Amino acid sequence: MSEFKSPNPVGPYSMFRELASGGWISSGQIPINPETGELNNDSIQEEVLQVFNNLEAVLSDNGKSINDVKKFLVFLTDLSITPLVNAEIEKRLIEPFPARSTIQVAGLPMGANVEIECLG
Repeated sequence: MSEFKSPNPVGPYSMFRELASGGWISSGQIPINPETGELNNDSIQEEVLQVFNNLEAVLSDNGKSINDVKKFLVFLTDLSITPLVNAEIEKRLIEPFPARSTIQVAGLPMGANVEIECLG
């Protein structure tokens, strides 16, 4: 079990699904504080940290770890946040690092600046 608690979904979707192919996919995680249900957006660093904490909790709840991730899909409202995402990946994962796509978007749910989903 993770040291982190999973947030509740903010819509009608599953947080994690096993695929018929044997892989899995997580829903995108935004920086929702699972204790309050509110966005943790005190700083960009806090948003990135909360997103990774949420991802780790969802994965752990489903018997996976962040080191099982094969690909991250990263959505940012500003690509200048990319170094903060990289720093969290380097702190939390071991090589070989997962594949990744990083996309700048106009907006994210609840006004978040970062959303990340993963595939395994």
